[in-house]
Amino acid sequence: MFRPNYAQDAPPDHIEVGGASYAVKVDFRVWIDVIDMVRELFMRVETVEDARHNAEVLQRIQMAAFGGVLEDERPEDVLRAVMEFARGYPSMVGGGADSAGGEEKDDEILSFDYDINYLVLAIQNQSGIDLSYRRTEPFHWWEFLLQVRALCGDHYILRVMETRASDSKDKDVRRAKRRLRLPHKPTAEEQRQIDELHAAFGD
Repeated sequence: MFRPNYAQDAPPDHIEVGGASYAVKVDFRVWIDVIDMVRELFMRVETVEDARHNAEVLQRIQMAAFGGVLEDERPEDVLRAVMEFARGYPSMVGGGADSAGGEEKDDEILSFDYDINYLVLAIQNQSGIDLSYRRTEPFHWWEFLLQVRALCGDHYILRVMETRASDSKDKDVRRAKRRLRLPHKPTAEEQRQIDELHAAFGD
């Protein structure tokens, strides 16, 4: 049996970085923001400006996740630990936060950010858990991921995801797919390419 698992192990409230343990904010709303901020990082650092940009983004990530910057830890170790935590409980059927938040391809089928209202309603309808603005206690990110992955039946968000993923040639399905398509949020790498094209063509 995989460990940790929800049957035997409470979701963690600390993250280990460089051999030290740090208390972490666990609420799902925090981690939706953290995942969004990770998209702002340059995977390839080509200039001093890129490095400065990444340092600023990583500081914001740490402020959100830990409430402060881990000054004694290497940035790459902090980012690796944050991304490991973001995956949630281990699973044999697909990846963690990335796959739940949208497949890395042209058409994403789920966004925690844009689809949050429908996810909150589906979880409440299925499990009776209120994750709306009324909730004042944190709801652990790992438990939120489990709730999202366990959604089944005829929830609206599942039908939306099915439509977004469809490759049907039917005109009505294609029209619905265009209507439900998520707005694309470019990563830092994609935005750099866009900026380079604009500069090359004088836009």
